[in-house]
Amino acid sequence: MLLEAMNFVKSSTRKGWEKLPDGRKNKPEYAERAVLEALVNHFIHRDYTVMGGEVHLDIYDDRLVITSLGGMYNGQKVQDLDIEEISSDRRNPILADVMAQLDYMEKRGSGLKRICNETRSLESYKEDRKPKFKSSSSHFITTIYSMEYEREGISEEQVVTKQSLSNHQVVTKLSSSIPMIGELLQKMTEPISAKEMREFCGMKDATYYKANVITPLIEADLVEMTQPNSPNSPTQRYVLTEEGKKLL
Repeated sequence: MLLEAMNFVKSSTRKGWEKLPDGRKNKPEYAERAVLEALVNHFIHRDYTVMGGEVHLDIYDDRLVITSLGGMYNGQKVQDLDIEEISSDRRNPILADVMAQLDYMEKRGSGLKRICNETRSLESYKEDRKPKFKSSSSHFITTIYSMEYEREGISEEQVVTKQSLSNHQVVTKLSSSIPMIGELLQKMTEPISAKEMREFCGMKDATYYKANVITPLIEADLVEMTQPNSPNSPTQRYVLTEEGKKLL
């Protein structure tokens, strides 16, 4: 699966180069080892107790984003911490050992630091495009930015439009299996429970619904939990984010 993901990244990203007097110098968009480390990090830290979850890899013009179920193992939020000080606490130590033996990762230290260091080693590295990490109680997101993408001539409005199109594609994909998804989003301007969402869509399987409807909406940043620190709370509700409201 890792090799398939890496092949997908290689075939879907640009490989720039610079002409030299005696040849040419390759200028990759991403540090290959940084992408591999990020994928491995998501596979070994993913919460496998949540059925139906996957590690998602999305490639945009200016970045690639990896998302998986399960926040920081110690309950903290990665965006609130210094990457240099994060310890390597592993949710799945056996899987981590296997990955280390296959040389897909190092046993010591935090993989997040290596993602940053490998990206920083690129000749065209820019500090404003350093990797970013974000976590909640239920998800972990890694964003690695392209070092060869140029924003010149692209307005902020066009950037927002691209993000809106990406979100629209998520809803379009869901609509093939959930015909009521548009009407459901209209209802979610106010908090609503998972049971109320299922009933509105005429579905009964709570596990399937969470994995195939609620989770994709959360990963797309269209929907958020009212109690993100207690994802399994019986009083949990779901509501549209600002991005979700823009889609309406």
